[in-house]
Amino acid sequence: METSEKPKIPDITGKSKYELTLSEFPVFLLAKKGLKEIKVISYEDTIVGKGGELVKREWKVYPDAKHGFGTASTFETLYDLFQIWKDNGFEDQYINFGSIYNLVKRRGLTLNDKAYERIKKDLSCLVGIKIEAKRAFWDNDAKSYVTKIFHIFDEVNIYEDKRSGQGTFAFSRIKASDVLMGSVLANSLLVADFDRKFFFDLTPVEQRLALYLSKIFRSQAVNKRELLEFASQLPLYAREAKHTKEILKKACNGLLTKGFSLLASFDFERAPDKTQYIIFRRKGAPPKPSFPILPKPKQKDLLAPTAADPAEVEYLTQEILNFCEDKKSLNFYKKVAQNGMRYAFPPYAKISATSLQNHCINNNPIMQVTAIYTHLRI
Repeated sequence: METSEKPKIPDITGKSKYELTLSEFPVFLLAKKGLKEIKVISYEDTIVGKGGELVKREWKVYPDAKHGFGTASTFETLYDLFQIWKDNGFEDQYINFGSIYNLVKRRGLTLNDKAYERIKKDLSCLVGIKIEAKRAFWDNDAKSYVTKIFHIFDEVNIYEDKRSGQGTFAFSRIKASDVLMGSVLANSLLVADFDRKFFFDLTPVEQRLALYLSKIFRSQAVNKRELLEFASQLPLYAREAKHTKEILKKACNGLLTKGFSLLASFDFERAPDKTQYIIFRRKGAPPKPSFPILPKPKQKDLLAPTAADPAEVEYLTQEILNFCEDKKSLNFYKKVAQNGMRYAFPPYAKISATSLQNHCINNNPIMQVTAIYTHLRI
């Protein structure tokens, strides 16, 4: 390779798009060193499922047989493939990226053999990585939670190209898996408030946080997470909790300094049992739904809570009661509020009026509340 030119990242404006589930769950290793002992990326949590039952979700990522886990570079390559796909209107299962040269140039990498091999490795990882998601998907036809084992992409076709600018074969493409394509067809897409230029100005941890917070802040004004659990969701691997805290503190300050529009502030909190939490606060209120769910009686407004405490439980219980209009089920609503309904209460539930009506047969309050939670995509 003769040239060492480093082109600028093209100034392509427009809001970013990314798949919702991939913005929430861990997929890639963001650190550069000390991770050889990791055989699988694992994350688990518990949500309120159908009928108010607690459902434990498990998410595992297995590495590509040749190249291992994807890295921060693989994460950036996946993000950029989504922007190309978006620009083409998600018109089919193939993302036509043209050539390795095109991806290298879009990323603003130095034009040399090392950059080309890096992108090729990223593409190979994206095909080889396998994900096992237990009870992370709901099948409405079977009325059951589903365990899915899938790849993000099925195949990649790379054509040999000349890098002099002449005779370039613009036919290279990568094929989205049926699972990923199905998600796109279902419009399970995150629309972020930043463009790709802003994204590539961030560090890997800042990038990961920006996508996560863009999803969470669609419905929440405050997001409070147990520190180590949240670290496993990104994922971050550190020897001690204090190191994890420092990494997150640096990334949050980076987002604030660089002008991430949704984050107003962040803080850390230590509970009496010494459990540490990180708290994210949104700038401005989450967007309201595009349709009225149900008319609400006039009442004295309660202050929106900032944490999972008795005031929050009272606030959420009142919100659910306003929606269901059934005081006989008050104790049930309190239980729902205490078990995580803060992620899914009105007026932020983004479901269609038709879906709500279909799940509110006979005005059953349990089915009503379940419908809100089940159809919400945070």
